[in-house]
Amino acid sequence: MMFDVISFGTATLDVFLRSPGMEVEGRDGEKDICVRYGAKLEVNEIHFDSGGGGTNSAFTFARQGLKVATVVQIGDDFAGQEVLADLTEEQIPIDLVNVQKNSYTDYSTILWAPDGGRTILVYRGKTRLEVENVLWDKLEAKWAYVSSLEGNLEIIKNLKLKANNLRIVWNPGGRELQQREEVLSLLSGITLLNLNKEEMEELLAIGNQSTIEDLLIKAQRLPCDYLAITDDRRGAYLWDRANATWWKSGIFEDSPRFETTGAGDAFGSGLVTGLVKGEKLEHCLYLAAANASSVVSQVGAKKGILKESDLSNWSKEKLNIEKMVF
Repeated sequence: MMFDVISFGTATLDVFLRSPGMEVEGRDGEKDICVRYGAKLEVNEIHFDSGGGGTNSAFTFARQGLKVATVVQIGDDFAGQEVLADLTEEQIPIDLVNVQKNSYTDYSTILWAPDGGRTILVYRGKTRLEVENVLWDKLEAKWAYVSSLEGNLEIIKNLKLKANNLRIVWNPGGRELQQREEVLSLLSGITLLNLNKEEMEELLAIGNQSTIEDLLIKAQRLPCDYLAITDDRRGAYLWDRANATWWKSGIFEDSPRFETTGAGDAFGSGLVTGLVKGEKLEHCLYLAAANASSVVSQVGAKKGILKESDLSNWSKEKLNIEKMVF
């Protein structure tokens, strides 16, 4: 079967904990979620949800009417069964999911702060996606969306070698970015590189004191067809190499910001949905911003992911998108 897009990445079970005993201290950029040492705190909200970039992005593609599959690795435990159940309920094929016997699925505990921010405690099970566990002969797709690979760059290398006419979107995780030089060497042939501002600064080895214009000028030297850089509440930037143009997208200012897990996955997969469908870049950015805004208005990475029918509730007039001149 030919898929429009196949998502590669992680699959997790997430538990969200909210407690009045959690306090946020510090200033913007240097905040901490604090709890009293030795305390026994009451939790007044708890939510369970599957997560991970490999499944979060697949949900966006499925809800936007694309033919999608996901390549992730899970354990044969309770968490893994929850991941499979969520994928099946969303009618996403699980044929390419690798189940590791006698292993644990990745598990995240999210400490959910009163201001909507969060700190994530991650247990990495034995579910890092490995080259030998990917069914390469069954990967028939027009696009590949690759999120965090827990540092395994061999997946990207094999995708570039084995896939003919495949457009690759890459949203590397922290462990990949620690291998900075190798990541840079793999960018040739990548259709879209998607990072947040801090990650792009890390990749380019520049300090966070640079202006956004300086960052964009340095970033556009990368060989990818498109670059997407998200900047939290300040919106996002999209580089179109073919037309040597930067686009700037704002955010939906009147949309509530409740809990931020999955915002990056929602933005990236929303943007790629538009590219897969051949939409104009302005519409691609609209899809990305609407999907991300909807996700952060709910608890968890998946509840707010938009269906095609939901887009009528998100007016383009409330979103500022423009070409940049500098």
